[in-house]
Amino acid sequence: MQPIRHDVPQHHQDRTWAIYGKSVPQLFLERVAGRPDVVALRYKDFGLYQEVTWKKYRDDVEAFALGLMSLGVEPGDRIAIMGDPCYEYFVADMAGLSVGAITYGIYTTCSPTEVRHQLENAGAKIFIAENQEYVDKILELENLATDLRRIIVADMRAMFLYRDDRIVSFSGVQDQGRAFGKTRPKAFEQRTLAVKPEDVAVFVYTSGTTGAPKAAMLTHRDLMVGMVNTYLQGFPELEQGPQRVITHLPLAHLVERSMSLCLMLIADVTPHIGEEVDNLRETLTEVEPTFFHGVPRVWEKFASQIQVNIDRADRIKRLSYRMAMAIAKRHATYVWARKRPPLWLAASYGLARLLVFKPMLMKVGLHKLRAALTAGAPIPPTVQAIWQIWGVNLRNLYGITEHTLVLSQCDPFQQPGDAGVALYPKEVTLAPDGEILVRGPGMFCGYWKNEEATKQAIQDGWLHTGDVAQIMGNGHFRIVDRKKDIMVTSGGKNISPSEIENLFKGSSYISEVVLFADARKFPSALIEIDFDTVADWARQHGIVYTGFTSLAQQPRVIELIGKEIDKYNEKLARVEQVKKFRIIPKELDPEEGDTTPTRKVKRRHMYTMFEDLVEDMYRDGQEARIDVAKGMETSSQPKLAFS
Repeated sequence: MQPIRHDVPQHHQDRTWAIYGKSVPQLFLERVAGRPDVVALRYKDFGLYQEVTWKKYRDDVEAFALGLMSLGVEPGDRIAIMGDPCYEYFVADMAGLSVGAITYGIYTTCSPTEVRHQLENAGAKIFIAENQEYVDKILELENLATDLRRIIVADMRAMFLYRDDRIVSFSGVQDQGRAFGKTRPKAFEQRTLAVKPEDVAVFVYTSGTTGAPKAAMLTHRDLMVGMVNTYLQGFPELEQGPQRVITHLPLAHLVERSMSLCLMLIADVTPHIGEEVDNLRETLTEVEPTFFHGVPRVWEKFASQIQVNIDRADRIKRLSYRMAMAIAKRHATYVWARKRPPLWLAASYGLARLLVFKPMLMKVGLHKLRAALTAGAPIPPTVQAIWQIWGVNLRNLYGITEHTLVLSQCDPFQQPGDAGVALYPKEVTLAPDGEILVRGPGMFCGYWKNEEATKQAIQDGWLHTGDVAQIMGNGHFRIVDRKKDIMVTSGGKNISPSEIENLFKGSSYISEVVLFADARKFPSALIEIDFDTVADWARQHGIVYTGFTSLAQQPRVIELIGKEIDKYNEKLARVEQVKKFRIIPKELDPEEGDTTPTRKVKRRHMYTMFEDLVEDMYRDGQEARIDVAKGMETSSQPKLAFS
């Protein structure tokens, strides 16, 4: 067991227990009082970044909070918010917390069934929509079993034909709040100060990979002590002067909510909201963040784009990159082993960073990063490694909705692949079967309306995470897989599908991998190609296609993916090697229910969708033939037969 750590800096320990007794709105008011004229955040509107001071932020939050009170919102009422990151989302969420309500975000990619479930399960009384698109998602739900009193809309453009009496404008609620405040001048402060740190602050719906999503209840204390404050321990760079961050993930995501909405309450961090979430690269180059957080898919996408641009470059630039990479890889082995590199190697790497890697990173706006985190899912070690080699201090962070942040790589440029050490003040241990158990501040207070699931999750004071891990020689945890996902082949061999899937996702041509091996003679895989990267490769090679399905069925694309499978198979034990694969004919879409709203794959659902493809790989009942495919005879390595 890793007990509560005592090697944590004293100032971090002191801050932890100072925050322990305060609610989110209380910390908000203290922040406003301490820096009223300092810029709290910036958002882009009609091509220009607008600055919002803490005083203006407070004024807007107070007006909206009073408006909610005038609409009859009471402490404990549930408020649902749906939309992309925008200033109104910040205001609405903080206002909801300030009046003692429970706020929660609904992913914009949720299917109508998922939206209905989350509204009815929570019993939402207020729904706040960014614009018409998300209003429509509500109005199309017939016989909604919840007392939804108001639908508040931030952007009222295109709403003039709507006649639903529940619809009101965001600005209208603020005007109503200002009028309400004139008759009750102390109402906002009184309601805010009545909110306790042990009160439930937010619902976070689980991904629903094994059933209907459950609402995990997190208190103000869970959010601030268990999650927000621990960022500063895992990433002390966040305390080293002002930091520019970008709000780009859905604010329904616990990482984005905590990083953008809450971290600014205790650290000198300024969120920046771009005009369109799809234009992340543009926002990055404009803002040039000093700290960046992203899920693995974001890091994978950008790495693929950079590598495609390198392949497109002229011969001299490609040669310069290869030389720089040879130096950088050698330098990285010393850094990861915590050894001092020779002076000549350190100087050579410094030159490679200055002349090759920095200009490359400037094109995506990541050249000023002091540190970066990846969280939300396991990142392929090869992807984390390439970013570190390029000079980006990318580190792993492991958390779980029910216990916020748990583990982190806390030192700069730590070796890719592990999840780091326990974060203060949490205790982490492994059960006899390797399952991660956690206890301490930050543990959720249960699932809403689901006591049975709560009892299964929390036993004898420990949260059973469902994740299996190993403790490495250096004391760091290495995540193996979800306990329920570990497979046993028909030959009795245990296989961890996530480790294999993440290995293959290190390829810039592969977006998603779904492994099948349970009770099977050999592992097989369904592959979703990375459309942008493969399409670019196809154009360079004169391959004609009309869309995703057409591209996925091209023989040369199948051959390309086969080579990638071969390359990564070499890093696996024979029993783990993918013997057959099929490329799925469509791009996975969360809004169509193909994945969860956060793009997590449901293995059973994938089997149902593509049962014929999976069974076709096992139809002959024999292990796949390994031979030299036609046209590849020059290679000394055996290749997969695609027939």
